[in-house]
Amino acid sequence: MVMGNMNNYSIGKRVKKLRLENSLSQEQLALHAEITTAYLGQIERGEKNPTVVTVGKICNALNISLSDFFSDQKLSNTDEDTTSRQISFLLKDLSPAEKQEILQIIKHAVNLKRL
Repeated sequence: MVMGNMNNYSIGKRVKKLRLENSLSQEQLALHAEITTAYLGQIERGEKNPTVVTVGKICNALNISLSDFFSDQKLSNTDEDTTSRQISFLLKDLSPAEKQEILQIIKHAVNLKRL
C-alpha cells in the first residue's frame, strides 16, 4: 500500500485497524492526536481526507512512523508488540521522573514474579 495508492477509505480503515490493535477508543486517540473525535470518526469512515500533518499526529499518537503507516509491510501484530505499544502510549505524556518511577515499579514487579 503505497501512499499514492491510498484513498480516503483505505487511510481510514488503516487508522481504525491500528487504533483497535492498540485497544484505544476514538476519544483516546483523538485526544492524543490533538484532533476532534468527530473528525477522527470521519477519517475512519473515509468521509474526510486528512492532511499529512494530521496523519502524522495520528501516527505519533499510535507510536508508529509515517513510513510504517504507508508501508506495504504489515505491522507486527504479536501480543508482545501490541503490549509494548500500549505501554509506550501510556507513558507518552509522563515526565522523565514519572517514567523512572514507573520503571522502578516494573523492575520490582518483575523481581517479585521471579521469586
